[in-house]
Amino acid sequence: MFKEEEIVYVKNEGIEYIQFKKLLKYGIKHAYTLKSKNINFAFEQDKNEESYKALCRALNINYENVVQPVQTHTAEIKCIDKVLSTKDLQNVDGLITNKKDIALTSKNADCILFLFYDPIKKVIANVHSGWRGTFQKIAEKAVVKMINFYDCKAEDILCFICPSIRKCHFEVSSDVKELCEGIFEFTNKTEEFIELGEIVDGEQKYNIDTVLINKILLTELGIKEKNIIDCNLCSVCNKDKIESVRVDGANAGRGTAIIML
Repeated sequence: MFKEEEIVYVKNEGIEYIQFKKLLKYGIKHAYTLKSKNINFAFEQDKNEESYKALCRALNINYENVVQPVQTHTAEIKCIDKVLSTKDLQNVDGLITNKKDIALTSKNADCILFLFYDPIKKVIANVHSGWRGTFQKIAEKAVVKMINFYDCKAEDILCFICPSIRKCHFEVSSDVKELCEGIFEFTNKTEEFIELGEIVDGEQKYNIDTVLINKILLTELGIKEKNIIDCNLCSVCNKDKIESVRVDGANAGRGTAIIML
C-alpha cells in the first residue's frame, strides 16, 4: 500500500481512501477516494449517490450537506454559504466556504484536485484543475478569491495536492505544448515543466508537469513551499488503485475529494 510521508491509507464502510496527515491534525474531515468495489463517483447522480452516502458514513458527514459542482474544465469558482443543488452549480470547477458542516467535493480521473485550508480564517476550498484548468490558472484564482473574499493571507494557506496524472505519463502533442509555452512564458521556467518525449507514429510528443506549473503559480502568489503538501501519487502509475481516463478511457470511473470544516 501507499507509503508516502504525508498521507494515510484508510478502508472504512467498504470504501478505500487516503487522507493528509496535516489536515487530520487540524481536525478537518476530508478524503480522496481510491478504487473500491461498487464505488464510483461518476457524474450521473444515480450512480454516485450511494457512493457518496458510503463515504459520508465513513467520515461521519451528513450526506444532505454534500455540495457537488458540475465540472466542465472551467475557471469558475463559487463561494458557498449554504448547500446548493447541482442545478445551481453548473460549469463550476472550484468551491470555497467558511461555513461549518458544508462538504465541498470535486471529481477526477487524472486531473488535479486541490484542497486548500486557511487555519487562521477557517476557510476551505476544493478545486478541480485538469490541464485546461491549469492553463486557465484556476488554482491561483481560487487563492486570490480566498484572499479577496475571506481576508485570507497567502502565507497562511495550506495546499494539498491529490493523486493525478504526473509528468511521467502526461504526454501531449505540439499544439498543447506550444499553448503551454505561450501561457507560462512569463515564469521563465518552461524548460522545467516541459520535457521532450517520445516519437509516436512519426509525431514528436512532449511531457508536461502540470503539478509543477501549479506549484510555481502558488508560490509566486505567496503560498509557502512548505505549505504545499503533495501526495506524489500518479494516477497512471497507480492505476490499480486510482481512476484514470488515460488508462481506462471512456470506461474510467471517478474518484472524489471531499473536505468539510
